[in-house]
Amino acid sequence: RCERLPCNENKECQSLPLRITYYHLSFPTNIQVPTDIFRMGPSNAVPGDKILLSIISGNQEGFFTTKKVNNHSGIVVMQRQITEPRDHLLTIQMQLFRHGTVNTFIAKLFIFVSA
Repeated sequence: RCERLPCNENKECQSLPLRITYYHLSFPTNIQVPTDIFRMGPSNAVPGDKILLSIISGNQEGFFTTKKVNNHSGIVVMQRQITEPRDHLLTIQMQLFRHGTVNTFIAKLFIFVSA
């Protein structure tokens, strides 16, 4: 996990992700779809929070999608069956809208599909 150092009114710095976290997931080929594979949300929810979860890279073939669970949680879903062993690297972005500010969090999902 990497966390951004505090920023002083620097707009460029404030637009960088607050945290980047890496996860390793392993699945066999031909698992049933759709299958929820990853949940993302703030560690502490505050009334009025809203999130926007999106896959910003690694999904060129459309195997995965995101789905909103509620205002403070979303999931990554495997929507198409993967029929052969292969590796995927997804970059998931969560934008947290809280009290008029937006913070960005990045999750890097290393997905290993085995026979």
